Amino acid sequence: MGTSKTGDGWTVEVDSDVMVWEFLPGMELAAFREDAYPIFEELLETHDIDGMVTVGKLDDPFTGDVFEVWEETGQRLNQSNVDRWAVVADGIKAISLRGKVDVGDLDTLATEDRTEAIDWAKSL
Repeated sequence: MGTSKTGDGWTVEVDSDVMVWEFLPGMELAAFREDAYPIFEELLETHDIDGMVTVGKLDDPFTGDVFEVWEETGQRLNQSNVDRWAVVADGIKAISLRGKVDVGDLDTLATEDRTEAIDWAKSL
């Protein structure tokens, strides 16, 4: 049985060993740092996570501030021995996640297809 939580502009589910985050349009970055990030830390500590999927439905998922948060997240995933991280967002296929942020040894996937990302994260 999975775990799910919801906050101001975000949801997260842990199914098996994959954590799936969804960030909704209008969500403020402060809500991530103050509300979602502590939940992220808690889930990493209480579950055996092998993969993560981040679905960014944000109004502008490619700002410098967002990339800074992605880099911090990627480094934390790497420290927690998570193997794979997929990011789903409109237009993301045009960029390389690894080229934009330091994610350490994580395998990464950037796609516009949520199903592809979840299937990839679960295929460890």
